[in-house]
Amino acid sequence: MEKLNIFILEDDSTEVEMLKIILSDEYNISGIATNYEEAVKIFNQKTPDIAILDIFMNGEREGIRFAEYIQNTRPIPILFLTNSKDKISFSQAKKQNPYNYLLKPVDPYSLKFSIELAFEKYANQVGQLSTKEEATLQLDNKLLVKKGNTLIKVVVSDIYYIESDDKYCFIHTKDARFLVQKSLKSFSETLPDNFVSLHRKYVVNTDKILSVMPTDYTLTLKNNSVLPVSQRHRKQLLDIFTIIK
Repeated sequence: MEKLNIFILEDDSTEVEMLKIILSDEYNISGIATNYEEAVKIFNQKTPDIAILDIFMNGEREGIRFAEYIQNTRPIPILFLTNSKDKISFSQAKKQNPYNYLLKPVDPYSLKFSIELAFEKYANQVGQLSTKEEATLQLDNKLLVKKGNTLIKVVVSDIYYIESDDKYCFIHTKDARFLVQKSLKSFSETLPDNFVSLHRKYVVNTDKILSVMPTDYTLTLKNNSVLPVSQRHRKQLLDIFTIIK
């Protein structure tokens, strides 16, 4: 698990410090650039999850130019910042499909809400994260889990198993556990093929299986978790064991 990585393009040091104060506790600032060229270099070195871009720098609309680069290179959600209210900038910014457009000085609550909304819109599931704690949103190979006011990123391949708890699920990774408001059945339908149901209460990442005990039909995962296998899934377990042996 890890915090979301945020990339910032802003040439005003005061604004940068303000963004750090607002964001640092709940997000990881993976890069800060003050011009287009620097932004391209840092963006290609890092793996940000979202970009916050100032539109105007040095009298030029470098934020819009860099947004075009992002869209053509590796699209991620974008938030635009500006202290300008001119219609030309707004029209040009809209062409890059930003997920929000914030005027300076930025209000902390509005910025954090905009980050959540950006990911929801990016996933075309508006309302999933902004409702309550323990919400979850799936984006490609990662999950965004809401814990309090923080979005935690969980890479799907890092999940060991998922445990049912009625209408909720526990996501188990190597060193953490997350409660999310989602049924095991609906959750498992969105996961890749290496996640299999071997018990009505568990969906297991087969890449994390360490050993299988066919005598009592239990399996041990690489984090030393021991899980039971239901009778109707025993043949499936042995087939998997044969494949990964």
